[in-house]
Amino acid sequence: ALFFVVSGVTFAVPLTELGGIHQLAKINTLFGKPDWFAGVMTQRESQLNVVDTTRWIMPSKASSEPYQYLVMLGDSPWGLACHQLVGTELLLRDRIQWRSSAGHRPWLAGMVKEKMCALLHVQELLTLLERGVNIDGC
Repeated sequence: ALFFVVSGVTFAVPLTELGGIHQLAKINTLFGKPDWFAGVMTQRESQLNVVDTTRWIMPSKASSEPYQYLVMLGDSPWGLACHQLVGTELLLRDRIQWRSSAGHRPWLAGMVKEKMCALLHVQELLTLLERGVNIDGC
């Protein structure tokens, strides 16, 4: 998994679901989108949808520092803006406290026990992003 930090909160994304990492560049904003949609970044003739991850996970909060990277989700055009890349680590199944049911956080696959961070369920996260809703389903 790749570990990354957003506003002091650490997340993990499985490397099998990682679509790439980009240095954040100029973002073109679009009108009529949710607050958490930062805009579109052009990278090698591709249009990448940039999520203001702080606003997505904490709707009432804004990022206090500029984002540095864009963590791409699978083969999709969606990427999560983040402040810091922590690195990669092999995760064994017993090091994760798996969710027994999706509940109201379908994007959360489980918690990495030692790091106390969220392991993202990328496909469910993409479903929420495509629907235009944040972590709370709003």
